[in-house]
Amino acid sequence: MAEASLSKLDDKGVFTIISVENVERKVGKETITEVNIETEEAFDGVQNFYTSRKMIVGKFYDNGKPTQLAQDIQKGKKHRVKIIKQRFGNGREDFDIAKS
Repeated sequence: MAEASLSKLDDKGVFTIISVENVERKVGKETITEVNIETEEAFDGVQNFYTSRKMIVGKFYDNGKPTQLAQDIQKGKKHRVKIIKQRFGNGREDFDIAKS
């Protein structure tokens, strides 16, 4: 099954999340928390995406425990979103998802 980074959807507009899963991956000596996201739509033949963007991971999992949003999606509720870029007061930018 093909998968890609969620960053591939940064400029794709609205998409629908139909499944989300928490994954811990070892990178060197560090363990990184990611989420795997399945979309209803296919983008270049890909419907499975992963991300370790902290703001996005935090929407679905809090210290490894599913948030209400993740629980709703796991129960079959679809969630239409788009990726947005947020700029903070310190000038730093980060990506998040917003309900559409």
